[in-house]
Amino acid sequence: MKTMPSPIRSAAPVKTPVPAVAAIDSKLPAPALWGGCRLDVKESERDSFAEYHVTAAIENDSGSVDELLGQVAAVLARRKIQPIQEKFYGRSAVRADVLRRRADAYRRHGLDADVPVTWIEGIPLTGGPFAGVQVWGVAPRNGETCVWTVDNPATGRARLWTGRGFRMLHLPAVRGTLPDGSLPAGPTAQAQQMFTNVGLGLDAHGMAYPDVVRTWIYVSRLLEWYGELNRVCTAHYARVGLGIKDGAAFPASTGIQGRMTDEECLIDVLALESDGPAAAAAEPIRCSPRQDQSFNYGSAFSRGMTFAIEGRKTVHISGTASINPAGASTHLGDAECQSLETLMSIAAILEAQGGSLHNLTSATLFCKDRAAWEAWNRVMRLLQVPVFPKICLLADVCRDDLLVEMESVAVI
Repeated sequence: MKTMPSPIRSAAPVKTPVPAVAAIDSKLPAPALWGGCRLDVKESERDSFAEYHVTAAIENDSGSVDELLGQVAAVLARRKIQPIQEKFYGRSAVRADVLRRRADAYRRHGLDADVPVTWIEGIPLTGGPFAGVQVWGVAPRNGETCVWTVDNPATGRARLWTGRGFRMLHLPAVRGTLPDGSLPAGPTAQAQQMFTNVGLGLDAHGMAYPDVVRTWIYVSRLLEWYGELNRVCTAHYARVGLGIKDGAAFPASTGIQGRMTDEECLIDVLALESDGPAAAAAEPIRCSPRQDQSFNYGSAFSRGMTFAIEGRKTVHISGTASINPAGASTHLGDAECQSLETLMSIAAILEAQGGSLHNLTSATLFCKDRAAWEAWNRVMRLLQVPVFPKICLLADVCRDDLLVEMESVAVI
């Protein structure tokens, strides 16, 4: 592997007594429910580390942000979880306040409050201005630090996980800013600069675009220029060697409505560099049993990506909607059937990987309107689909005739 730049070493965390957390700290799969909040902790054992997906959601108007963030902090401290990715979802008006409360909760539990996060503005479907948070992280068996905050002049701070023979880099909330920090005028210029900045961010840590395995792209005015975004993305990928004949596969990806502040688009990026398959192997899922390659209809992403590390697979499934093998939207105007088709497409990917919906550890559900969300819930209830951790948001999907989309992660 290439030499790793020196990480930003935060001060040693204060060892503060952590209060007991009923149900959360047990090995039982049942979530913790209290006062309008829900907390799911999914743990996956490996030889040298445990992988965690923590989902904390506000379920109704009685949910307390302070209580929710306090519970998240307690879990991270008790399990000694080192976050790789933290994503917050809610209205932009409460962003500063929620992140301040997060910092307070983290410091009370002796955690590093300066770990970079991504904030996605979205309208919560379960009431209130804040939807919840997802944390993906690891806890090494030897107790040593393996995930560092690293400096990145082009994109801001990032998180770097160093494992046995591999490095995984997460670049959060990369925007299309110019070197002086300003945003160029217009969505096309911002998208072009955003992808350029990703390349600079990767290069700062000895990586390149062929190492990218997963992206999350958020677009403020998605339906107005999704086609143009795809054109910019595909052209940039071709220049850096992705998707061309004999080139690296397209990463798994989500393209959905969302923003952090005033930008037209932003992106989260995950890259993997490995000494070889024995250390960590990433394999693209180019198509699924129910859907063909997305590039056939002009979208440059794989259906999913698997990371095989120490005998188990983590499967990142791209944003998935009701699209048939020819790339056409199906069940037009019928949110229940679109919900069912979305679930079946995700389940088909998991079955092909040796798993099922029971293996889901994290998900984000995007619904075009409240009626689509209610239809989703009816399908889940009537078919007794296993309940899995998820954040639910109101957002435009990439086509006006698509009513629901879901991205997900599973461990098999």
